Amino acid sequence: MSAHPAYASDPDDPIEILDVLPEAYHAQFLTEYAAAVDGARHPEHFHQLQEMLRLWRLRAGAYSSPGYAGRLAAALEEGAADAIPAARLIPGWSDEHQGQ
Repeated sequence: MSAHPAYASDPDDPIEILDVLPEAYHAQFLTEYAAAVDGARHPEHFHQLQEMLRLWRLRAGAYSSPGYAGRLAAALEEGAADAIPAARLIPGWSDEHQGQ
């Protein structure tokens, strides 16, 4: 018989996100997290907290991946002449996601 952990890991757990997220992004994450928690006090806004955590989990993975800084610098050097707005590619994407 195998032992089961008392707590199943949740990738959207803020502690899990902070463990992966480079320290340079911690302040921004914590500021956005505090605002999302405050908004989640209203049941109709709870999904925004979940979405914020999901987006930061994905960011943490990207930001901590080897070569991220180099890929970002190369993308900025090349410019965004052929960029396609996220709203055209991602169903449900709205202006509130811009800049995140």
